Amino acid sequence: MHTPRFTTRTAGPDDLAIVLELSLEAFVDEAVLAWAMPDPADREAHMRKSFSASLAAAIGIGAVLLAFDRDGTAVAVSIWVPRDGAGQEAGAEEEAGADEWTDDPVQRRLAIVEAATEARVPDQAHLHLSAMATRPQSRGLGAGTVLLDAGLDHARSRGLPLYLEASDDDNRRLYARRGFRDLGDGIVLPEQGPVLQPMWREHDGVR
Repeated sequence: MHTPRFTTRTAGPDDLAIVLELSLEAFVDEAVLAWAMPDPADREAHMRKSFSASLAAAIGIGAVLLAFDRDGTAVAVSIWVPRDGAGQEAGAEEEAGADEWTDDPVQRRLAIVEAATEARVPDQAHLHLSAMATRPQSRGLGAGTVLLDAGLDHARSRGLPLYLEASDDDNRRLYARRGFRDLGDGIVLPEQGPVLQPMWREHDGVR
């Protein structure tokens, strides 16, 4: 009997510590976070501070999907946030504004990202793939694809289209293979920041 290389499930409240530690490892070299937190020596501390509350909130609304290898080790994480089309995440609370972070360069850049991406969120109900990453040692083995397909199945069961912002060309190609298409021009972050490409996938009932 064939055993899949990876399995997926929705993270629950008891998984917060696992999700946090996995995210700290998987997202440490992600393009946007590396731009917002340019000092590698301080990046983990900044990420821990920034991630803790937001991951707990995402887990609370059932938005976090995990991929596990055959040994039961969590190797990849994705966050699928339902959006109501009114400019706010369904079930999410308001966050601090950018003006509260003007003295902190890291939080200022994170606020810039938040404002720039929120301005491009489509105004119809959809599922937003807000983040997905794999542990460095597990990349290239298919965990991300398994998570993506699980998210597509979830969106299909709810009859929702999907939206995301691709932060590099490899991810953009992966999403294109699963039916995502560019949605307008890229989001160019200032101060030599990366370009995020908004992408959209209609709900069509097929993978």
